[in-house]
Amino acid sequence: MGVARDGAGTAVVVVTRPDRRKRTIFFADGNAVSADTSQADGYGEFRASRDGDISMVSVGEERYEIPDAVPFGG
Repeated sequence: MGVARDGAGTAVVVVTRPDRRKRTIFFADGNAVSADTSQADGYGEFRASRDGDISMVSVGEERYEIPDAVPFGG
């Protein structure tokens, strides 16, 4: 996983999946707001929710748990 932060919880998180493809998740104000999708992966539906200090992100069948330390630093 890699992250580029722009302050105040605005960040771009890039996750390398087991098949070596990458998934990019975009954060604004510490909240996951969207992800890159492509026709190749079927335009998976984006969903995000919070559980304490963890963002629970779904893109189609993919699931990610991203702690607040990622978009905010720490």
